[in-house]
Amino acid sequence: CDGTNADSLTHFEIEGRKQAIQAIEALRRYAPGCSNARLRNFGTTIGIRDTRKIDAIYNLTEENVRGQAKFEDSIGIFPEFIDGYGVLVLPTTGRYMQIPYRSILPKKISNLLVVGRAIGGDKIAHASTRSMACCVVTGQGGGIAAALSVKNGKPLNEVNITNVQKELQTQNVRFS
Repeated sequence: CDGTNADSLTHFEIEGRKQAIQAIEALRRYAPGCSNARLRNFGTTIGIRDTRKIDAIYNLTEENVRGQAKFEDSIGIFPEFIDGYGVLVLPTTGRYMQIPYRSILPKKISNLLVVGRAIGGDKIAHASTRSMACCVVTGQGGGIAAALSVKNGKPLNEVNITNVQKELQTQNVRFS
């Protein structure tokens, strides 16, 4: 599904609903105890995992996710968790990577931060960073950086990362 194309979204929403109805019918026929199973409702829209991402000052890589990458400009940590593009690594090992501030700073647009699932990274890194928990990490770090930028009258690419990390620490956010 192309999450940037309305026709594609419509097609796959219809197809997804057809498949859900078929799945309920299969449960009724073949799963013991499910002969009276009913579908209560559908999700309001199709869930899109991947659309656009920025080309960041630093783009995270699969090696960063799998190799417990550490960055001096870390704004938070996230467990080694990859779900997508044929790769599944569950967050059961205690391993984690740091998220660098540079991954939310676009290369060619000044004074803009991009947080959430659109941060800079390759496909496999994105299969990790698009999760809601990681979006919270980048959002909190980006929000603090934006506040400090305004408070100190500095552009976002000149924000003192040590001050961002101090505020993260005040908020009990683990970034190293």
